[in-house]
Amino acid sequence: MRRFTLLAALLALALPLAARAQQGTSAASPVFSAVVKETRKFTITAVDMPGRVVTVKNAKGDTMSVECGEEVKNFAQLKVGDEVKTVYTESLTLHVEGAGEAEATSETHTSQAKPGEKPSAGIMERTTAKAKITAIDKVKGTATLQTASGEHFTVTADDKANLDKVKVGNAVVVTYTVAHAISVTKPAATKSASTKSSTKKKG
Repeated sequence: MRRFTLLAALLALALPLAARAQQGTSAASPVFSAVVKETRKFTITAVDMPGRVVTVKNAKGDTMSVECGEEVKNFAQLKVGDEVKTVYTESLTLHVEGAGEAEATSETHTSQAKPGEKPSAGIMERTTAKAKITAIDKVKGTATLQTASGEHFTVTADDKANLDKVKVGNAVVVTYTVAHAISVTKPAATKSASTKSSTKKKG
């Protein structure tokens, strides 16, 4: 059994972003975009109310004990058998810089359960920065970018025709978004596996 601190441990689903690009549907769409999403489900097998510790089990039978701090609202609503779902989403979009766009921005949005509801929480972090296209390889279908801090990274276009929309030296805007969400629900009602039936014998 593994032990973690805070219910947020269930949201630690670090995934590598697939740097694949999809074609925009219009002139205003990003030239490159990629999304990774993973959903995981757990079942609560034990709740220690005084210690504020919850034990959960995944589909494979692995268990995890989680210490829930005061930031976990409505802890008393948790029951054995409740289902816990975590969703991790990571996305990256790039588009050619427009006039007057900000140099860099960063924003964070959070949400929590209302009083009386099952515990739930969400956090979304979005960062926008500028980069410059330093190389384009139309054979491989890639574009290499350099950030203001000098870092280089490469993106691959699913549709190589997208590379005709940009050129070396273009300034692009990179938007990176990471979202975590967790929710707790009651187990779905199941129908009784057995049904009573009676047969009358004819005399």
